[in-house]
Amino acid sequence: MSNIKLFRPEAIEHQRARGLRSELITLDEKATAWGFRLLVAGMLAALAFVIWGRMNEYASGPAFVQLDGRTALTASGAGLVTNVLVKPGDRVKAGDELVRFHDSDELAELQAAIKEFDSQLAKLLLQPDDAVTREALVSLRSRRVLAEERHARRSVRAPHAGVVGDVRVREGQVVEPGMRMIDLQGEASSATVTALLPGRYRPLLHPGAKLRFEIDGFHLLTHELKIQQVGEQIVGPAEAARFVGRDLADAFAIQGPVVLVQASLPRTSFSMEGQHYDFATGMLGKAEAVVRNEPIAYSFVPSLKPWTERMKRVSAELVQAIKVWVTV
Repeated sequence: MSNIKLFRPEAIEHQRARGLRSELITLDEKATAWGFRLLVAGMLAALAFVIWGRMNEYASGPAFVQLDGRTALTASGAGLVTNVLVKPGDRVKAGDELVRFHDSDELAELQAAIKEFDSQLAKLLLQPDDAVTREALVSLRSRRVLAEERHARRSVRAPHAGVVGDVRVREGQVVEPGMRMIDLQGEASSATVTALLPGRYRPLLHPGAKLRFEIDGFHLLTHELKIQQVGEQIVGPAEAARFVGRDLADAFAIQGPVVLVQASLPRTSFSMEGQHYDFATGMLGKAEAVVRNEPIAYSFVPSLKPWTERMKRVSAELVQAIKVWVTV
């Protein structure tokens, strides 16, 4: 076993003939040159992006759509609802009766006034010179008109043509004065977006700034708007809920102080993927407003910001001094 060699003599001689020269890695000079150029180009591009690139900061919050021409019909007095004549989605004309209240007392008073008025009128026709009957007829006419007005108030009629929205009363329900009963949507000519943005951004929001609005369920469609009005005060969740209304306050959570921002939509409808849709009051979504637009370099080197601002002021003062010198 000791005479058996592990390698052949030819292999051993070949290794001895190679000497001490060996190469661990063989590099291609062309590939190395191009790799270095690409590395330098990438570093320059990254540096240019950091210097000239800009980064936006957004104030975001819930938003909803409001259409003009919407009328909230309220109860003028207390009463018991005996009949609701419409349902959501019904189209009505001006003067159509929508809700009827219990009116037995008013109806009895009206019938009595009409009966007595007709009796005195017949008596006056028989005796045209009877001054007492003539005076009584004038008084009864006023009584009849008052009874008709009281009876008319026992029902709610449409002030204009439109489509019935929310119906918040039912038969047998007792309502109080001022209670909201029916929403009537007339023909809308404009639509408005109201956004509830965090109150800390109030100093950075101003009319004319960009507002991005996305409707829930249509996230692929973004509406680019301009802010028209910014609330003067920062309000808490309770005050914001009162402004939004009871019907929408429960639709989204209001957390912390907010500022109300409004922007107008260009149309009362929108299109998506070849389909046409109409805006509706109460449509919810998300709004974002640009509050800061700064170079990306400020994020890496915060001390650049005050230095840049100082240089801008110095440049402005220098330009102003040159203008004064030229005019002199």
